[in-house]
Amino acid sequence: MNFQLDHIGYITDDIAKTAESFCLLGYKADVIVDDDTQRTRICFLRKHGDTNIELVEPYEDNKTMMKMLKRGVSPYHTCYVVDDIMAAYEEMLDNDFTPLFQPVAAPAFDGRLICYFWKAEVGFVELVNH
Repeated sequence: MNFQLDHIGYITDDIAKTAESFCLLGYKADVIVDDDTQRTRICFLRKHGDTNIELVEPYEDNKTMMKMLKRGVSPYHTCYVVDDIMAAYEEMLDNDFTPLFQPVAAPAFDGRLICYFWKAEVGFVELVNH
């Protein structure tokens, strides 16, 4: 299975403010997308030749992510593109990654399937179908 790094996800309480700081570093912000399933707002930051940044702002009722924000704005996941998300999902399970949920369509990826895993040695890992 080929896992290609797509982006690093940052949790933030204010996408606009955080994006402004990244823009000083040469990134350009895309549009903000609401993801009612994940209970988040998402904005990708892009810089030619660099890894993309995803800013994730939780809805106020997203208690799990709101707890994460108590540490402040910080990176919290890496995301990898895979050719076959169902095969990658099974491979992650076989290697003792704990799934947070099965693949679901994500508005920020034009409806492509995503899923998340946790493993203490790696932290949160997101997979997105190519």
